[in-house]
Amino acid sequence: MTEAASFLGVPWVLTGGVDVAGWESMPPSTTFADGRVAGTTGCNRFTAEYALDGEALQIGPIASTKMACIPPADEVERAYLDALGRVAGWRTDDSDLVLVDGDGAELLRYRAAALRGPVSG
Repeated sequence: MTEAASFLGVPWVLTGGVDVAGWESMPPSTTFADGRVAGTTGCNRFTAEYALDGEALQIGPIASTKMACIPPADEVERAYLDALGRVAGWRTDDSDLVLVDGDGAELLRYRAAALRGPVSG
């Protein structure tokens, strides 16, 4: 499925694509909506404009907050923002969002974020 509505407005949490030991303890997250992509790098917040044309996806210059990040969050942030800067397209794989480079190779993989709320019982 490659309908744009399938990923826009959904909060996504990274499940793969960052090759930094320990990244899973601070997974980046993102949401695409209204021409902007925004989220966290696992340490800082980021935002950028994006352009969507079918399966082509271009992410503009990324702005982020500049809090100091302790290891490995600093490495996770650099790797994640570098990968976002190389995105050229997208696809879905079952319920995952996959961002790909210009050759169609997978860069980043996300799952929809689970909503958390009060537990009753």
